[in-house]
Amino acid sequence: MGKNTKIKYFLKNKLTNSFIGTLKSRFDVKEEKKEFSTKYYMKSECEGVTVTIERYNLDSNYEAAILKQVGETSEGMLYSIPNAKIIQMMYCIAGTCAITKGNKKIYTLKKGDILICNLSSENVREYNLKSKDSKKVMIFLDMDKLESDILDSSVDKKILSNWERKVFDIFENDIFCYGKSNSQIDILISQLENMKITNMNEYFQFKMRITQLLFMILEIQIGSLEDIMISDSEVTEKIKEILKQYSIEKMPHVREICKIMGLSNYQLQRAFRNIEGISVSRYIQKKKMEYAKMLIETTNTNILDIAIEIGYENPSKFSIAFKKNFGILPNKYRKKSKNSSNAE
Repeated sequence: MGKNTKIKYFLKNKLTNSFIGTLKSRFDVKEEKKEFSTKYYMKSECEGVTVTIERYNLDSNYEAAILKQVGETSEGMLYSIPNAKIIQMMYCIAGTCAITKGNKKIYTLKKGDILICNLSSENVREYNLKSKDSKKVMIFLDMDKLESDILDSSVDKKILSNWERKVFDIFENDIFCYGKSNSQIDILISQLENMKITNMNEYFQFKMRITQLLFMILEIQIGSLEDIMISDSEVTEKIKEILKQYSIEKMPHVREICKIMGLSNYQLQRAFRNIEGISVSRYIQKKKMEYAKMLIETTNTNILDIAIEIGYENPSKFSIAFKKNFGILPNKYRKKSKNSSNAE
């Protein structure tokens, strides 16, 4: 791009402070400026890990990086960028990656797996990304900057707002969205891996493929009902059948149901909401509350034990949720229920 480049990389500044800043706090970093990219060489003697990142600034609203890691990291490189609507896509080319929270493994990524993360959520910091001998393509998209850039064009604002809502709908129940690759994505990744950028033509080809990859991944995750071969009612019934196989205290997370059914979070939630009028997570909570109500009515089990049985370790949160569902606190409901039984 040369010395006369006029593009102001707002996204670059945000990522340098967060993404690269996080890495610099853990590794010895050497930086090499290239004509079309910046390459970072990182090494941690104590962990026995080396990392190289080649970072390409493609536009004011998105950029890409290819990361290669030799060795295993015990702590992750996750970070948040609050007050900015930035999403990160990660495609695992080789090796393994695991997203953990405490001692619990949330996602495992292997070759061909894709993970999208909402970096604007401060909850990202509660998670770790552990990697071993991995290679990843990462794409960062600044939705705020994309919106302002597009609004300068002739695109209708309502169309843009509707698309943006669909993008963030995939994070309705989780700050992560897990997906699988397909043959088209695999071909694009292979092309990107083997590209050498030495002139403007190659730079624009690389940029075109990254743009195609970015929106192809989003389209798969957002999905469209035309692409789903089963109806909303069939999806909804299948979800209910899956939930019937679990006891109340072991109800699966929405992301587990997505994996079982082979649907994106957006496809699953949209189909279920169209039939039931509520999200899948809300439906699961209602089932738990109905079960708790039944126990309060028919047993002498302690309220605290009932709360724990349906997944509430904090009894005050259980009481608030119970009142939200039934308009009365659980201990008062028990008294009312007993009084009704005695009167009969």
